[in-house]
This record gives sequence, C-alpha cells and structure tokens, in this order.
Amino acid sequence: MSGPRPRLVLVDGSSYIYRAFFALPPLTGPHGLPTNAVYGFTTMLLKLLNEAKPDYAAVVFDAPGGTFRADLYAEYKAHRPGMPGDMSAQVPWIHRVVEALRLRELTVPGVEADDVIASLIASCGAEHALDCVIVTGDKDLMQVVGPGVRLWDTMRDRWTDAAAVEAKFGVPPERVVDVLALMGDPIDNIPGVSGIGEKTAVALIKTFGDLEGVLAQLDAVAQTPSLRGAKKIAERLRAEADAARLSRVLACVRRDVALDCSLTDLRVVPPDPSATRALFAELGFESLLRQLSAEAPTLTVDAARAESAAQVEQHIGRARAGGWLALAAVADPGPAVSAPARELVLAAAAAPPLRVALDDPALCAAAQAALRDPTFEVVGHDLKRDALHLAARGLALGGPVFDVMIAGALTDPDVGDSLDALAVALLGTRPAPYRGAEGAAAGVSLLQPLAAELRARLGRLALQPLFETVEMPLVRVLAAMERRGMLVDVDHLQALGREFGERMDTLMSEIYALAGEPFNINSPPQLRTVLFEKLALSRRGVRRGKTGFSTDVDVLTRLAQEHPLPAKILDYRALAKLKSTYVDALPAAVNPATGRLHSSFNQTGAATGRLSSSEPNLQNIPVRGEEGRRIRAAFVAPAGSVLIAADYSQIELRILAHLSGDPALIDAFRSEQDIHARTAAEVFGVLPGTVTKDMRRVAKVINFGILYGMGPQRLAGEIGVGLAEAQRYIASYFDRYAGVRRYLENTVAEARERGFVTTILGRRRVIPELRSQERGVAQAAERVATNSPIQGSAADLIKRAMVGVERRLVAGGVSGGLILQVHDELLLEVEEGAREAACAAVREEMEGVLPLAVPLRVEVGVGRTWAEAH
Repeated sequence: MSGPRPRLVLVDGSSYIYRAFFALPPLTGPHGLPTNAVYGFTTMLLKLLNEAKPDYAAVVFDAPGGTFRADLYAEYKAHRPGMPGDMSAQVPWIHRVVEALRLRELTVPGVEADDVIASLIASCGAEHALDCVIVTGDKDLMQVVGPGVRLWDTMRDRWTDAAAVEAKFGVPPERVVDVLALMGDPIDNIPGVSGIGEKTAVALIKTFGDLEGVLAQLDAVAQTPSLRGAKKIAERLRAEADAARLSRVLACVRRDVALDCSLTDLRVVPPDPSATRALFAELGFESLLRQLSAEAPTLTVDAARAESAAQVEQHIGRARAGGWLALAAVADPGPAVSAPARELVLAAAAAPPLRVALDDPALCAAAQAALRDPTFEVVGHDLKRDALHLAARGLALGGPVFDVMIAGALTDPDVGDSLDALAVALLGTRPAPYRGAEGAAAGVSLLQPLAAELRARLGRLALQPLFETVEMPLVRVLAAMERRGMLVDVDHLQALGREFGERMDTLMSEIYALAGEPFNINSPPQLRTVLFEKLALSRRGVRRGKTGFSTDVDVLTRLAQEHPLPAKILDYRALAKLKSTYVDALPAAVNPATGRLHSSFNQTGAATGRLSSSEPNLQNIPVRGEEGRRIRAAFVAPAGSVLIAADYSQIELRILAHLSGDPALIDAFRSEQDIHARTAAEVFGVLPGTVTKDMRRVAKVINFGILYGMGPQRLAGEIGVGLAEAQRYIASYFDRYAGVRRYLENTVAEARERGFVTTILGRRRVIPELRSQERGVAQAAERVATNSPIQGSAADLIKRAMVGVERRLVAGGVSGGLILQVHDELLLEVEEGAREAACAAVREEMEGVLPLAVPLRVEVGVGRTWAEAH
C-alpha cells in the first residue's frame, strides 16, 4: 500500500507582500524600519512550514520590469498605483527572510509569479505524483486547481479544491479563465465584454462550454430564453469578440515557462538557525523567534561536585584565563534576604559546571575568594537575587558583573525576564528545567553565550554606557537596599486600622441613611440602582457599559455636586483602599526573621526605566492627604538613627527645559523663579507680583499637563473652565514657550520616522503604535513619545544618583544607606551622628548627577519617621 504523496508548496510571494502590508497595522523595528509586511509575510511562512510540513517548497515573486501581457495590452494593470514607500523598503528584508528560512526563491523575467507557479506544477506535479499546495489569496490561480492541486489562503486558513472553485464560480477550474474572459477583471484592468458580469458570464459558459463555444454560437446566444437581454448580449459579444479573446489570453496563466530548477532543488531543509535568529533580532521579531524556537532542543548538562577547595581554585583559574565566571546561587524557598545560598553552580571556560556546597567551610571560603576576584567578570541571571542569597550566607560579589536578565530587558523588553525565554530567543536552545543545583547547570552553561550576544546588541543600540555605568552598579545598590529593609511601627498601623474601621462604619451608616436603605456599597449594580433609580441622579454624560451605567471615580465626583451620597461613597472607597492595601497588609508583610519590611525592587518592569517595587509595593503609598501622611508616619528609624528624605524639585519640568532648549523656561529655572508663578504670569499676561493662587494652580496643571500630552478638553475638566478658555490657555502657553512646542512636535516626528524615542542617557522605548491607522491609538502613542524621554531621563538620573549616593556613603564610612526609592524621592536610614554628612552627600550627588542646561534642586528633610522627613 502506498503512503501519502510528497507535498510541494508554492508561495505566491508577490501577492502576499501586498496582503501582509495592508492586513497589518504599521509596525516599526528597533531601528525605525517599517516591518508590518515583513512580519506578516514571515508569519505566513512559519505557519506553512509548521503546519503544511512540505517536502518541497518555493517562494515565487514577480520579476521587475514588464511582462508579455503588458506587451499585448498596454492598459494591463496600468491603473495600479506604485508600491508604497513603506512597503518597498521592506522587500529586501522579505528576501532575506526567505533566504534565512532556506526556501528556494524563483523569479522569471517577462512573466508573472502565477505563470511560474502554474509551470512548476505542470512540469513536476503529475510527473512526480505530488500533493501540490499553492499558498495564495489570488482568485486567478483557481484555474490551476485540479486533482492533486489546491489553494491555501493562510491568512484566512481557507483551503480551495475543485469543488470549492465550482461552488464559487459555478464552473469547474478549467473554465474559470473563460468566465474571466467574458466578465473581465477590474483589478488587473482586463477589459472583458462590456455589460457582461459574473452571473451572465457563468451562464454563458455553462450553456456553451467555453469562450470559443460562446463566440461560435452567437445566434443561439441571442435566442437563449433564460438570458435576460440575450439579443443585446449577443450584439456585444459580436462587436467585442477580439476583446474577449484578448482578455482570455491576459487572464490565462502560462504553463510553459522555462525554469532553471528541478524538483530536487526545491527540497525543504531546516532554516538556518543562526541567520534566522540574527535577522529576527535585527527586525525586532522576538515573538516569532520564540515561535520558531518552540521546538528548540532542551539542553541538559551535568555538573561536577567540588570535593576540595583546590578543585574550586582550579575552576577559578579557568575563569581568570577566560575572563568570566558564570554562576547561580541555589537556596531554599523563601524571601531572598533570609534564605542563605546552599550551593553555588559555577561555569568557566573549557570545563563542565561545578557545584560548590556552601555549608562546607573550606569550599565556602574558596568560593568567597572567587567572588571577590576583580580579574574576571561574573555573569548571572538576576544577580540581585543571587547577591541576596549569598549575603544571607555572608558572601559578597566584589568584581565586575553582567546580568543577562537586565541586558535582555534593556535591548528588548518583549523578550521576557526568564532565562528560558532569553535562551530560546537568542540561542535557539532551552535549558533543562531548574530544579535546584541538579537542574541549574544547563542554565549556567548558557549564561556566557547569552552575555556575548547581548553585549553585541547593547553595542549596536548604543546602550553599553547606560548598562555599565547605571544598571549594573545599581544591582548592588538595590541588593543592599533590600537587605536593609524598612522598620515599621506595627502598633501604629494596628491603631490606625482600628480607627479607619470605625470611620468606615460611620460612613456606611451615613450612606445607608442618605440612600434610605442598606445596600452593598461594594456592589456596582446595587450602587447603580441607588444612584440612578432611587435617588434619580442625572445620567447625562455618564458612560454606559455592558452591565449598565458607570459608577467609577469620575462619575461619583461629578454626581457629588448634586447629592451628598456619592461624596460619602468616595470617602468610604478611599479609606477601604488605604486600610486593605497598606494599614492591614504592611504588618503582615514584615519579615519575622528581621522585623522589617523588605520590598523587592525591579529594574526591568517599566518601559520608561523606572524602578518598581513589590512584595510589598511601597511606591504607591499616598504622599498627600492626612491619611497618607499618617501611613508614612508608621515607617520609622530605629533608636540612634534618623530617616532622610531627598526629593527632586520639579525634575521632569527641568528635564523638559533641558531637552527643549526653550529660553524662557531655562531662564526661569536658572534664576530660581517659581516656575508655576512665572508660567501663570506668561499665560495670563500679568505682572509676576499680581499672580493669584488660582492663576498659579491653573499654571501648575498646564505645566505638568504639557508633559503628559494633556489636551484642552482634559485641561478644561481639570481646572473647571470651558473648552474655549482651556484652548486659549494652551495656545498662550505655547506662544510664550515656543521652544517647548517645537520640541514636542519634533520628538513625535522623529519617533514616527525612527520608531522609538531615547532618554538623555540613551535608553530606548520603541513605540510602533505611532504608525497606527486608528487616530485614537496614534494620539495615545504621541503622548507616550513626548513623555517617555522626559520621564525616562528622570528615571535614569535618579538611578545614577542612587549609585553615587551609595558609593559616597560607603566611602565615608557612614553606617546605614538607601532604603527606598519612590520615583523622584530617595529615603535613607543613617546613624544620628552621620546625618549632616549623609545630607550633604545625597544633595551633592543628586544635584550634580548630570550637567543640564538648568540646575537640579533637591529638597532634603530629616525626621524620626518618613512623614517627618518628607
């Protein structure tokens, strides 16, 4: 019994370039290249390789220059517009994709891709008994369908066989060209016969067989009773017979094109892994890299066990010779600050990984000597975690370090944080699952190859200085901060929790009284019923979702002007959030081993480069309001120490002045003026001494609103004025600060062209949505483009300041150091006797972190609690 027939897949490449380009929204690669056509085309190729599993394949393109059809009929496809510039720029990359996937590419001058495909099938299909699949969405190739030949539209996942062709056209595949000859094809500018549409053409071919059968029996056509207007149709056919015959020639694909390849030349081989990874990385197709590598081989590596200190030292000698040592610390589950490393898994050049048991004093001492050696680079994945586990054992990293997790996030945030994702995307292999020291060897063995690839990427993207001078030194700073933790007055929080609970009970009673009945305050449907049915509050302007009218903060704030109940609901919600998120949660998060909160600081979580905080999140603790101040009062200094809070003053506005070069904004900061009062005077056209508090409030909203792309409608709502007045304020602002307008416009234009924006220190943020055809999406992307360089630069500067502050305090022998970073603020805990030196160090490092066109200013406060210091 014979097996399945070999499969030949032929891709109509020219058709798919157009389909991919117009099917996908604009996309932009890391270097600003438009990539939507390349991405769509590549997705299609990978889909067919994975699903069709062809034995033979080719991608066929139209050759540049004219074709025999244009020679026959000058109007053939003459009305088609030229290829858009963003599409033509991608064509060379599409050819590179085909090459990297090792698929045969075919073009033949003078004919079209359809002719080459039909000729390949004619010469190979029947002779070799192949299952032929044509990958296309073009109806012209339906005439080729037949036994062993099908069409596959991968974009719609639709297969077309002979029965499907007949169902669509009403005639078998071999007669499709006769139908096209009569009806014409406006897409290709094939004339056909005037007045004959598809329905009439199909009826004629079904009745008279083919085009020549129709033209040979025009008298019978004129007498066909089922044909409406038969006499007129026959007259047109008689008058336009030559046009019909020409149209058939134009529509009919050739099957006799001379080809310079045989079926053997089309045999499918695996893609070139290194070329594919490099190309996809260059294009920014990390998701496709992961898809391509879904079947990546799993790497399993056996590690040797260190039996003596001499064996560890020998391994370290290899690290010195090679210039690097890769490592992973293995610890029991639990918080890293209190989970000492049990083992180290070390990898060096020309040797299998080595497992070092740290509960052996001799081996531990040898490991510590290695970790402090400055002659080689330590490579790891999430080195902060490793440093914390090691510190809990009493060990420390002393030499230069390279963290592949941070380098990966810096070069492409979409790859993900896991070692597995990085290895698959960049190296095409997957480490064996991590299960303690036994499973860590494979991952450790991949760290240096990953570091080599990422170092090259950092160089290409000009990110090496940011990585080496900010992000890597920051690893040690954050590890030290997490180890120190923050002391919390649990009794204070518990008392605050009781008080908040009592106030919530009082508010609940007041809410029930105003509603006239008890209800579930936390239930939107029940609240909706009370507000809009029982109290009959106005629904005008209230958003309606799938479940009913909204009861969010904006709605309740507006309704509070009509009735006191919504205001009480807002107060209740605010207290409930503070109580559950902070007052109740923080005591439960205190580490029992240290009696402190040890938040985890993440370097890779935010697109702007900002640090994030988790377990618990200490960056969202309210700054303003009495309740927020009282929560901050729970963060205390131990006896003999103080807390120092250092907060940048208007850093984002100062960065805006630097980046925009606006003379008026620069002058305001250089002369130490109140920037909001200065802006108010400029916007309202009054003397500085006559600026009112309300004018300053409006100016402050405008100043910060400009940073985040606030439009007149939002401004009107924020400051409570009409739309026309808000528009007037913004226009007046840009009249006075014309340099800011130019900067914002130029930033968006440059970002749209390049596909990304950068901070002062070179951090990139790719914004493909700038090319979106949806105006709302594009406008949101424009706001991101204008804000990211400012917010990202502020994040970079405070990170750099953190490195400088910690270095100064260590060099000065100050006991204590940084314990928290919240956006523009640093919080330190130091001994009482070092407060003056610490205050001076933090001010000097923060204000002198980077020379800008305007001075940086820092407000420094000292206190026994965070609330006092802030």
